[in-house]
Amino acid sequence: MTDYQETNRGQLHFSPRRGWMNDPNGLLHYRGTYHFYFQHNPYSLVWDTMHWGHATSTDLVHWQQQPNALDPTVHPGELWSGGGVVDVRNTSGLKDGDHDPILVFTGTQGVRVFYSLDGGMTFTPYDGGRVVAQPSGHESRDPKVIWHQPTERWVMVVWSDNNGNGVDFFVSPNLRDWERTSRYVADWFFECPDFTPMELDGEITYVLRDGRGSYVVGDFDGREFTTSWTAPQTITVNPGPAAGPYYAAQSFDNMPDGRVVTMAWQGQNRGSTWTGNASFPVEQRLVSIPDGPRIHSEPIDEIRSLRRATRNWGPTQLSPDTTLLADEFDESDEAAESFDLEATFDLTDTAEGSFTFHLRRGVDVTYNIAAEELNGHPLRPSPNGTLTLRLLVDRGQLAIFAADGAFYECLNIESGNGLRLTTDCPLKLTSLSLHHLNSIWAEARVSG
Repeated sequence: MTDYQETNRGQLHFSPRRGWMNDPNGLLHYRGTYHFYFQHNPYSLVWDTMHWGHATSTDLVHWQQQPNALDPTVHPGELWSGGGVVDVRNTSGLKDGDHDPILVFTGTQGVRVFYSLDGGMTFTPYDGGRVVAQPSGHESRDPKVIWHQPTERWVMVVWSDNNGNGVDFFVSPNLRDWERTSRYVADWFFECPDFTPMELDGEITYVLRDGRGSYVVGDFDGREFTTSWTAPQTITVNPGPAAGPYYAAQSFDNMPDGRVVTMAWQGQNRGSTWTGNASFPVEQRLVSIPDGPRIHSEPIDEIRSLRRATRNWGPTQLSPDTTLLADEFDESDEAAESFDLEATFDLTDTAEGSFTFHLRRGVDVTYNIAAEELNGHPLRPSPNGTLTLRLLVDRGQLAIFAADGAFYECLNIESGNGLRLTTDCPLKLTSLSLHHLNSIWAEARVSG
């Protein structure tokens, strides 16, 4: 039995009602419902005997856990990480009834396909679960599939160890018959590839990322990915490793509005009945800067539906003897553990010193003005001298966004309460909004 109120159980972040979870798998949207499949061991608090867990949502925020989608006692092969798509064109020829086929791809040392004809709730092995694509190398896993509109073909990327780390590319007209066309090799590239078309300055380009959130931007001609990048960038300032606070992020397929929305695995949160949670969904976009294109990440706009109260501050001059926000929390108020804070500072006339948001005992977010560092990571103010900062705080999770999404840090933290803003120098606060948030579990408290 769970009421989703256990210590460290995120009130904004999905976690399984019981058991172990890790990588997101086959994220997709279908007829008004978002499907979040994930690596799951329902019988233990540690990794073992992988199933595909399943949760659904109509708004990407409130999640309802469903029966497991893939079960190793029913579905053949190793049901490790993979991807999923909605075959709205019925290229597979599998449609039988009202629903479009939904296909998911998984397997190690060879890719297997399972398909659903009931809207993603139950799955049948395709052709008895035979391997439909054989990657190169001794080890391979984590297939991800997208639709490539220019060639009207499906494209699959699969991690393997052939000639070092990298991904094999496959193409298919029907999701059932696959041709291996090329390989991208990079020492840094490990596991859980995500391959995403994204708009950059009005043109479509392609982002290839691995499990740690390292990524490169390049071109794809329908058969081969090429990039001029010699080294990757990272989605978060604290990338990897597996079971860390951010790993194996995957983008949703068939989004109705064209957004690129991703969720990742946060492995350091746990309780007496569950291990692991998902990161809060973020919308990502490519932005051109002098050093080249970069991914910016910000919480999806649907977070507004969780707001239960908001307090705003206008332009305010802070001094070293000022403490702001301390009266916003009663330390006994557990509901105050979850909030969304947005702040803008004008640093034009400030060259020295620092300011800190004290969130709870031992959890601080500090910007060093002279060093231009946020929690020790480089971060410059905008050319006009302003710095935007956003903190998404939950019982066991913290996401830090800054510079309009250029900075993203995803963390697991200990449960607790409190909030204060202090500074050791004169500081101009342009604006601040504090949004107290409702729990995503209000309608999902179930036994099981």
